[in-house]
Amino acid sequence: MKTRLAIFALVTLVPWQLAAVSPAPDATIYEASQIITMDPDRPTARFVAISGANIVAVGNSVAELQPQLAAYGAVVSGPVDRRFASDDLMPGLIDPHIHPMLAAVMLNIPFVAPDDWDMPGRRYSGARTPAAYRTLLKAEIARSSEKLTIVWGHHELFHGPIDRAALDALSPDRPLVIWQRSFHDVIANSAALRLLGLDDPAIVEGLMARAKADPAHLDLARGVFSETALPVALGKLRPWLLTPERIRHGMASLQRIMRDKGVTTVADMGTGIFADFDTEAGLIKAAFERPDNPSRVMLMPVASSVPDDADGWLAARQARYAGHRVLLNRRVKMFADGAFFAQNMQMNPPGYRDGHEGKWLTEPKFLTAQFDRYWKQGFSLHIHVNGDKGLDAVLTGLEPLPERLGQTATLEHLGYSTESQNDRIAAKRLMVSAQPNYIRVLGDAYAAHGLGPERAGHINRLGSLERKAVPLGLHSDFNMAPIDPFYLAWVATSRITLSGKVRGPAERLSVDKALRAITIDAARVIGLDAMTGSIRVGKRADFSVLDRNPYAGGAAGLRAVRVKGVIFEGRFVAAGT
Repeated sequence: MKTRLAIFALVTLVPWQLAAVSPAPDATIYEASQIITMDPDRPTARFVAISGANIVAVGNSVAELQPQLAAYGAVVSGPVDRRFASDDLMPGLIDPHIHPMLAAVMLNIPFVAPDDWDMPGRRYSGARTPAAYRTLLKAEIARSSEKLTIVWGHHELFHGPIDRAALDALSPDRPLVIWQRSFHDVIANSAALRLLGLDDPAIVEGLMARAKADPAHLDLARGVFSETALPVALGKLRPWLLTPERIRHGMASLQRIMRDKGVTTVADMGTGIFADFDTEAGLIKAAFERPDNPSRVMLMPVASSVPDDADGWLAARQARYAGHRVLLNRRVKMFADGAFFAQNMQMNPPGYRDGHEGKWLTEPKFLTAQFDRYWKQGFSLHIHVNGDKGLDAVLTGLEPLPERLGQTATLEHLGYSTESQNDRIAAKRLMVSAQPNYIRVLGDAYAAHGLGPERAGHINRLGSLERKAVPLGLHSDFNMAPIDPFYLAWVATSRITLSGKVRGPAERLSVDKALRAITIDAARVIGLDAMTGSIRVGKRADFSVLDRNPYAGGAAGLRAVRVKGVIFEGRFVAAGT
């Protein structure tokens, strides 16, 4: 029996993919000014056919679609829908590394950071001097009606040092917590420490011991909880951060940002940061597994949360949380060294110019043991690593692992690497999910402080990875960068810092590589390239609707691309709705 279906305009027919597509309800034919497929077999098209949630034909004319439709056993009824005839279509954009719970929390608190931020309902201007920071911080304290005021975005190299005493002077009576720009450190004033029950050194010492935190990561006299000590502070902050109203508002704001920026797929790169895996997975499922939500999310547990019975644990949680829009596959998140935005990454000699040391989130010997365990258990690995010393530890730990079909290892962030390390990455056939905003926000500051001009110019050595054909995705790690893939692509192709300088021009990505890094290659690094990331028969009908062709304006034009809406599994949702 023939099926009536819809035509959009895109890919080529691949029989093995088509066999997996079940007959779907009626659909419609869409014409676009141009469809950029990210599929090398058919890079562009003008029409696409969709049946239900899937793409079933792609071509440059309706006639060209007919053999594909016949192979599918389908016929098209009704005229071609031309609502996108003057627009360009791309695959639904992908951010392969965010933290939905972190985003839901952060979208409820004010930003005072070095860079400007446009958030739903409010724009935050950047502060790049200590005086500007204190002016904006005082304004946020005065504006707040909360019993506990939390403000995100402090960075010492822009804003000057800040500690408990400085915050006591700014806010002597009202509890105040400053979240460092990296998210890996918080600083509290005395009133906040009292309110949170963290003012007694003996109590805090016990909490640190239970968390197995490195004592060097805590400075209670200065009110600083850093890296492995951060969960101690988070445990006390949860009642203030994770109220049902805040989570609902934050998740809705997150999904609005995704929709407005053309993002249809994200990966939660470490489910369980604020609470345990089950709590966060349940909250994310409630927000994403809704029929009106035009996006999907992949959950990924942190290695330390997966017990010895990994198979049983994973099966139970897939049964409980996985659904149509929430995915949970055999992937795990690990951590090597500390935050790039806090200069906690581990750097090889000459190290930091001021002599301070980076921090380990997982000591190398324990990290190597994690690699061995999870690789043997069939997991793909996603490893947070930022400095070249941290990367040496990761590469050495990965070296003995045998290649296995269907298993991959991905380096997350990769703030600083050397050319020889990139050779090792390519030789080991690793993948990279890079955070390109490091060079924009930190390139000038780290040239003057910490790394020096030469190494600062090689932050995000991505051009080298392109030349070595390393699969590469670009991510926001919101709120280390905005959830805005075209902005990330612009940063990676321009390497323009906040001051307008270009640092390390040889490390710019090509426009094509950058656009692949927010579509098909981003899908590849999280193992979803068979489902999404390109416009090809058998894949989900996910598209971003654009006001122009992103290739046409070159690197400089990427920031000008505007998203008019998304099509998620065949359903259009306009931006701004």
